[in-house]
Amino acid sequence: MNWLRRLATYRLLDVGAILVTVSVVALWATILPTRWVDSDFNNFYLSGRMLLEGQNPYTTSLRDMSQSLGFHFVARIPIAGYPPSFLYVFAVLAMLPPRVAFVIWLALEIGCLIVILQLTRRLLGGRLSARGWLFVSALTIISRTVSYNLYFSQVQLMLAAFVLAAYAAHRAGRHGWACLVVSAAGILKFYPFVLLPWFAWSGGGTIRARVYRLVGASGFAIAIVVLTGPGLWRDFVQYALPMDAGGAIGRTFHFSLAALVTNLGYWYHGFNPTPETGRWWWLLGTGAGLAVIAGVYGICLMTARDPEAQFCLLSVAMLIGTVTVEGHYFMFLVFPLTVMAVRMATKPTPGKVACLILLVVAVNCVDPPESAFLSRHLLLYILVSDIPLYGLIGLAVYFWRELLIPQE
Repeated sequence: MNWLRRLATYRLLDVGAILVTVSVVALWATILPTRWVDSDFNNFYLSGRMLLEGQNPYTTSLRDMSQSLGFHFVARIPIAGYPPSFLYVFAVLAMLPPRVAFVIWLALEIGCLIVILQLTRRLLGGRLSARGWLFVSALTIISRTVSYNLYFSQVQLMLAAFVLAAYAAHRAGRHGWACLVVSAAGILKFYPFVLLPWFAWSGGGTIRARVYRLVGASGFAIAIVVLTGPGLWRDFVQYALPMDAGGAIGRTFHFSLAALVTNLGYWYHGFNPTPETGRWWWLLGTGAGLAVIAGVYGICLMTARDPEAQFCLLSVAMLIGTVTVEGHYFMFLVFPLTVMAVRMATKPTPGKVACLILLVVAVNCVDPPESAFLSRHLLLYILVSDIPLYGLIGLAVYFWRELLIPQE
């Protein structure tokens, strides 16, 4: 390991990390200003504008307004794709001209990225050196995950910042606030609700106190549904959710267990199953994902000594078990991967270092492979395309071992 320790001390690595990061930021500066006309910002903005004008964005096509305002209309997403709660938040920006609103949204995304990195540093304290944080920041900024979030104006940066802020509040003993913040993230996009039971239960206290936290956070979410209109939520469930869920079928940019099982089922039927058969495979995949989440909760119930590893394991299980998980969802891995790195750094071995590097590479392989050979072998193509899912599974196994195997 001496050669590895010497390599880690080379300051040339610091210079290289900074230069690569600066070059990526410079590339963003040239590309991002043109992205105001494209997804998903156009979907957010148009949906919010429709709400302001009294139209239902779930039953009215975005085409006409999209063309009148100079946006690129996306035919596969003809209506609003996000819950009413998020559309009402974005309606504030929809009051502004599109380009101004886009600049503010982009600044908000970058602000959330900074929050994630700063919270990661604060939560790990002295275990993460300033130099280590430099490399974490560089690897995060140049990652495909961040690039996709900014390029497609995704909301995952905001949600990951919310969840990590909730964990920081949890660590500070503010368990009620932690549950409220997670509930706020969940009402904007459902999958963070997976973490709510853990925040409510692991805060300690009496059973009554834990139930109060859960009921309070759930009551907050119900109040938001009432305030934003149950009718809109009904239309969202009826029209938007099937559109979003169906987008995971037959696509290789989805890395959940549900998507893999469904795609394998579609391959088995020559990608032409009957509607009933397709729904069966989708339910099978969804059930497999929920089983993973339930199993991880079972592990957490049996091991109460390491809340940090529990939070990391549940964050990874949330991505494995959620129905739709694209590459930009991996913002939730910044903290778990950093925790894994600082834990391995206490007793590094070539095997541990190689494992960490492979996991970081795996979760960045979010682009579908371009290969004529794989295109002729669709089963292999599906399996190779899910390298990020295998990275998630490897990361889950690591934290499972951290919880179940006594540490030396």
